[in-house]
Amino acid sequence: MTTIDRHETADVVIAGGRCAGSATAIGFARAGRRAIAVDRARFPSDTLSTHVNFPSAVAELQAVGALDRVLAYDPPRCTHGMVEADGARCLQRFASVDGIDYGICLPRPQLDMALVETAREAGAEVRERTSLEEVLWTGGRVSGVVVKESGGERVQIDCKLLVGADGRRSTVARLVGAERPYRGSRNERGCAFWYMDDPKAGTEWRERLIQLRSGDTHALIFPCPDDRVLCLFMGPAVDIPRFRADPDGMWEAMLDANPAVRERLGGATNLTKLRSTGDNVAFFRRSSGPGWALAGDAGHFKDPIIGQGIRDAVRFGRLLGEACAPVLDDPAAVDAAARAVEARRDKECNASYHWGNRESRVFGVSPIIQEALVDLDGQDPPLLLHMFDRIQTPHAVLNPIRGGKYALRALRRPGADRGAIVREALTELRIDKDVWREQLRPRFRSGRVTASERADYQWPPRTPGTKAVEPPADVAVADSAEPAAVTA
Repeated sequence: MTTIDRHETADVVIAGGRCAGSATAIGFARAGRRAIAVDRARFPSDTLSTHVNFPSAVAELQAVGALDRVLAYDPPRCTHGMVEADGARCLQRFASVDGIDYGICLPRPQLDMALVETAREAGAEVRERTSLEEVLWTGGRVSGVVVKESGGERVQIDCKLLVGADGRRSTVARLVGAERPYRGSRNERGCAFWYMDDPKAGTEWRERLIQLRSGDTHALIFPCPDDRVLCLFMGPAVDIPRFRADPDGMWEAMLDANPAVRERLGGATNLTKLRSTGDNVAFFRRSSGPGWALAGDAGHFKDPIIGQGIRDAVRFGRLLGEACAPVLDDPAAVDAAARAVEARRDKECNASYHWGNRESRVFGVSPIIQEALVDLDGQDPPLLLHMFDRIQTPHAVLNPIRGGKYALRALRRPGADRGAIVREALTELRIDKDVWREQLRPRFRSGRVTASERADYQWPPRTPGTKAVEPPADVAVADSAEPAAVTA
């Protein structure tokens, strides 16, 4: 039996204090609720991330009241986005989302610190170096938690709602029986990144968020404060052990393989230690139940190659707090509100989930994509960037009509591999059919495998080439009943 050193009461306990956790705490605290967020980290601290915030994500930081603190770090305001694939380039200016027409990249120690400070200002408690150890139940409903503080004291906190905002390997999800996803897709790409001094400081490149494709690897390059820049290589996940074994050698190999990256970053100095991951399995978990809910990556994770995680973590954490706070004293109502936010998240994130699955496939530079980039370059409205900003869905922008046009142009190229182009077009059509069907006829917590998904993923996820760990028993139960609607 656990020895309890102190006993407290709160309206809501949130496991995790980063993007989703702080945003959730802000939503509850602004409504006058006592919110306690606990996190094992001491802030500021780093974490794996693509770091990027497109205008729609910056708008979410504005919505929770953290933007002034974020901008105080003076991140470059990137007004343009660019995708290039072996010389075919699309450069566009971002449209405005809620008055924000720029993207930013801020290292996670600063970004998370800004959110934590905003949560505290709103009235929430954020307790660092504190870990959740046990979930308490009363009558089949979560009624509290036991947490362990840095000094070793164990504190029981009774609460009306427990929110797990503790990442992909969520302790809350495990303790409430929702650890194993009900749908997911195996990633084929890993992620390896460094920060460094920007050799293009003072130039127009500091105003661009860019993706450079060559061979089977995408390079994502985002300017950071203090004339620094972030470079992420997202190539085959099986290459991640090589990055870890020889970071310097792989850096040079990546520059050799992609001349556009060498042009942008050649001569960069003061590289940090490599950070990497190869276990980017995308998934949806059951994210609400009696007295509990999941937020951020704990409930849903899409491949980071499309840079949507921070935006969704902040957005749906905030919405969860705003929806549940007014009804927190009514158990049935708060469960219904959490369930409705989950349904809204799933509906809004479905298209980007499939897009991430598409981009996570390992493939060479596609002549169809090259034709798309050439066609979309400089267009107003900026349709390519609308995809990143969630203004339009990827399957609406690159729809079968446009896709067919680009495929025909690719087929007319001298020396075109017509068989490969036709196979690619047919594959994309099959994916489009499934995505459109899910959009037009959504099913809550559907476990149906679609054409974008590689359902042979391993759980728990692991980097290819490392030792496997046996997954736990599948105790999650999918529930297909439709929830109530949630308003913004």
